Amino acid sequence: MNEGDAVSGGGGQGLRVRSIQMLQRSGLKEEYFLILVSILVGAATGVGAHLFFELIEYAQEVAYGNGSGHGQFGPHGLHGQRWWMLVVLPSAGALLVGYIIHFFAREAKGHGVPEVMDAMYRKGSIIRPRVAGAKAVASALTIGSGGSAGTEGPIIQIGAAIGSSIGQYLHIPRQQMSVVVACGVSAGIGAIFNAPIAGVMFALEIFLKDFSFRTFSPVVFASVISCSIMHAIRGEDVALFEVGVLREGGYIFLAGELPMFLVLGMVCAVAAVGFTKLLYFTEDVADRLPLPEPFKPVLGAVGLGVCGVLYMLIGESNEMPLFFGNGYPAIEATLGAELLTMSAGFLVALFALKALATCFTLGSGGSGGVFAPSLLMGASLGGAFGLVMHSIGFTGEGSVAAYALVGMAALVAGTTHAPLTAIVILYEITREPKVILPVMFAAIIATAGARLLMRDSIYTLKLRRRGVRVGSMSDMTILRRISVDDVEHQAVLFFQSDDPLQKLIDQAGSSESVDFVVVDEHGAYQGMVTGKDVRTALLEPEAVSLLLVGELLRSGVPTVTSRETLDVVLDRLAHCDVASLPVSSNDDPTRIIGLLSRQAVLQRYQTELERQG
Repeated sequence: MNEGDAVSGGGGQGLRVRSIQMLQRSGLKEEYFLILVSILVGAATGVGAHLFFELIEYAQEVAYGNGSGHGQFGPHGLHGQRWWMLVVLPSAGALLVGYIIHFFAREAKGHGVPEVMDAMYRKGSIIRPRVAGAKAVASALTIGSGGSAGTEGPIIQIGAAIGSSIGQYLHIPRQQMSVVVACGVSAGIGAIFNAPIAGVMFALEIFLKDFSFRTFSPVVFASVISCSIMHAIRGEDVALFEVGVLREGGYIFLAGELPMFLVLGMVCAVAAVGFTKLLYFTEDVADRLPLPEPFKPVLGAVGLGVCGVLYMLIGESNEMPLFFGNGYPAIEATLGAELLTMSAGFLVALFALKALATCFTLGSGGSGGVFAPSLLMGASLGGAFGLVMHSIGFTGEGSVAAYALVGMAALVAGTTHAPLTAIVILYEITREPKVILPVMFAAIIATAGARLLMRDSIYTLKLRRRGVRVGSMSDMTILRRISVDDVEHQAVLFFQSDDPLQKLIDQAGSSESVDFVVVDEHGAYQGMVTGKDVRTALLEPEAVSLLLVGELLRSGVPTVTSRETLDVVLDRLAHCDVASLPVSSNDDPTRIIGLLSRQAVLQRYQTELERQG
């Protein structure tokens, strides 16, 4: 369809073409259209973040009350301070979540970030619109009923689905769709944590891995707009966590504390890797269980409830356990004066319980993020470390909370392998500048240590297990923006296994192809005969007349589809000694429609590099 047809046809594609034409008449480049799209994505995600926040608050009020006594469900909700409800409520929520995920959107399972990355890398950034609604409801039920999970994973998937849906409606080119999805990610993180800069860093550092102006600008606009929408709706602009104890205590970072923060960073690295491995171990166990999929989250919820009951009995408390839900009250306690009334042993136990509770919740198939649990685990470890340092006289009372705060950033950095994001988001959710130096130092130490112990982050490990390569350089990003359909294909010469080899040689002389496709009598793909193998056969000319095409057949040569990206193509070329790969139909993988040569791929990549430069 040409531009004239698109305009006359109306709809999203016509709107995109008219908008681009308007920009060009104003003297602006076509790429500025992404700025307009990012504003739309930011506004929609900001509203979505507010609705998601309201869903969580309502679910928590129904299950555990609001503590004020003025809500319609009373100060303690359905929980009513009854110990057995710690098993019933998470289990009921998990059962509903299991059915929502199984029947509406399988992508909503778990913490969601790997699913968004997978869509960006392998599916052209196409995410079904229903994922946003399913993820919002499932995660609100999980967190609200007491499941140990956070809001970061859900809001990333919600924002990404919103961005992808808008991009699909407007027929945004594949090369730009990843930026539109990243706008949704940035907008979601910025809105839910009131951290616009961290939202931008998260999208660029973890998803796009590209800090060029062409990607940076739309992502910034989306984050700013979404945060502005949240401020306007909720009427507030405050830090997520208050750390007044540091300001009141007059905390000052001293260079002599660096060795202690070095040790804390290494401890958090080990803890981050241990938590990541435990989470995926739990997922593997749940996947192998011979139970219907909707019931698996219930099993995890029962495990969570048992931990809650034991915590309540040992602690002699009727309140909701600190490791239930997103854990924000517990984080606030570790960052305040209450920290000094806790013991290091209690905080280490809180860390272990939160890790176990999160693995039960998400590993069994619940829906939620790992960011908030990582914050609480880091605060617990950091607080325990600070108390130990204080008890042996290495630091004063006013500095203990600083270790909890630094631990938060270090553990997040260790799990995500994204120190820049961890540093920025820690500052924005606390707005405490006094600890920025130790936070930066410990975050880098934790990231380096975690990478030494395990090559993948908590996000990329799932992708690698699916066979998706995760790069770290901008050239990998470029390769993922170019699909097979964007590269010129060669014509195909088809042969059958029982054809004489001489027939192939005769036809090859009039073709540019150096590799040849072999099909069966129905035209279904069987494999390839490479130019290298033909040349080898020609070294024995007396044998050529006796050979059949099938005797030179390579049946293991993989195909690619027009939707796949060049990083996938290069990976497959690297694993088989051929000069080209057959391109199969998207509808019928056995029907070959062209050949994609290594030379054409590299030329297209070089052209894109020059264009970007």
